[in-house]
Amino acid sequence: MSENNELYTILRTLETYSQCDITHSFSEHDTDLLKVSYSHESKVFVITQHDTVETYQDILSALARLESLINDLKSLTR
Repeated sequence: MSENNELYTILRTLETYSQCDITHSFSEHDTDLLKVSYSHESKVFVITQHDTVETYQDILSALARLESLINDLKSLTR
């Protein structure tokens, strides 16, 4: 499964179980670099990186942003 499909699956799972408190963390060496969750109340995906919080109303926008952030993180660690 490609990274895009894996990220899409993560987002769909968060949206499907939105009444549960689930946060998916992307980490390295036990340090959270990026977190994503879904707010049932606001009906938005919430992406947190350090002190920056961004919200996206649809899954494709959230997916595009996650891919961009992950690619940025990968380039920093090379």
